[in-house]
Amino acid sequence: MYDVDFVFRAFGADHLPPAIQKARLFNVSFEPRTGDIKLYVLDASERFLYKLTRDGTITRQYAGDDPQYGGDPRRVIRHFGCQLDFNQVVIDAVEGDTYYLYLDDAGVEQKTRLARAVCGTYGLTEAQLLEAMNAVNKRQFPSLHEALEQQAISLVKVPLTGADVKIYSRPFHSGNGFDIDPVSRAFLLRLYRCEEAGLSRLLRHTWVARELLSDRLLIVTQNHALLHGDEDVRA
Repeated sequence: MYDVDFVFRAFGADHLPPAIQKARLFNVSFEPRTGDIKLYVLDASERFLYKLTRDGTITRQYAGDDPQYGGDPRRVIRHFGCQLDFNQVVIDAVEGDTYYLYLDDAGVEQKTRLARAVCGTYGLTEAQLLEAMNAVNKRQFPSLHEALEQQAISLVKVPLTGADVKIYSRPFHSGNGFDIDPVSRAFLLRLYRCEEAGLSRLLRHTWVARELLSDRLLIVTQNHALLHGDEDVRA
């Protein structure tokens, strides 16, 4: 799926630990403004991803249901000070004190509860959150309720310490769409080693992320078939 030689060369990885297999590259994060790249490589156990950054840091991002390092809903409840239904709001991944909450299976009531908790915890207004939702979708939603109803966000990055809170949309999966800038488009064409006409099919499992306390935007791809085969299930 990926041109791994291209992306690891662009990333600048000369030497990797033997456990990190390039062929198991799962996510690629690209920041259009700076050209920064982060790589996420699935471990052979499928319990976690190795997260690689250009400064040489390697961390582990565990599946939310991992029996040893997975998520504890009580930590999220304490952090936000409100109850959530974790049968709907799913702890998708955990990276130290950072939780990734998956929302595609959640109803609007639970999404709204989480959205308002995010605003209250990180000092945002609902208008600021809505502006960020509109930034990661082609559509301009008039209200928070309509945005959540139309799957404007799919995932929320929740740092239990710090303020690096992000929202993620899957605009090509939801049908909301997104205009990819020329720099990102050129990178994606190289990453997938494809022509322009073939790119849209490969974007179905691509995320668009926005930091809520800045205007930093990220394009995050996913090698869906590596973990899920051809099933069209949660990314």
